[in-house]
Amino acid sequence: MHALTQLIREDMKPALGVTEPGAIALAVSTACSHLPAPADRVELSLNSGIYKNAFACGIPGTSHVGNAYAAALGALAADPEKGLLCLDGITEKQVKAAEAMVKAGKIAVHMSGITSRISIEARVSGGGHTASCLIRDAHTRIVKVTEDGRAVLDKTAELQQEEAGEQVPAIHRYTLEQMADYARTVSLRKIAFIRDASPLRE
Repeated sequence: MHALTQLIREDMKPALGVTEPGAIALAVSTACSHLPAPADRVELSLNSGIYKNAFACGIPGTSHVGNAYAAALGALAADPEKGLLCLDGITEKQVKAAEAMVKAGKIAVHMSGITSRISIEARVSGGGHTASCLIRDAHTRIVKVTEDGRAVLDKTAELQQEEAGEQVPAIHRYTLEQMADYARTVSLRKIAFIRDASPLRE
């Protein structure tokens, strides 16, 4: 597979509504799936790009916008197995519960740094236990999950190796001429997956 095709495939996964709230809900719901009881508190750390992009984004199925509501719904209603579609099918009862969670101050949102590099870390607690999920560099790239401080998934060493070996994003290695040549010559069959990410698909 051409490297540019792979980059497009990784960046154009189907999502419900805007990508950033879905990614936040995915991180929170993944962390919550490692708790033995429902979460009673969520702490979210976001890079500035995610923080900004999700801040005013509407969440489908609700009248709400923003990071805190995406996190609350992630804790109460999301299915992490659905990826960026994790909030599909939420109910009015779950929306009301999310409203109560936000109003009770049980969702804390922080900006971890000013950068466009995707970073979403969700730390949750419930039933006397804690769990966390870290997403880096792509909206669905989960690199670390913990239960009570113990890593049950840890790809951070792989991430560090990538960082050491590649100082610039892969897309920056291509010239405009190379990308134009790719656009002219790539087989439509090989990029048919783009239709799945289009809101205009039949």
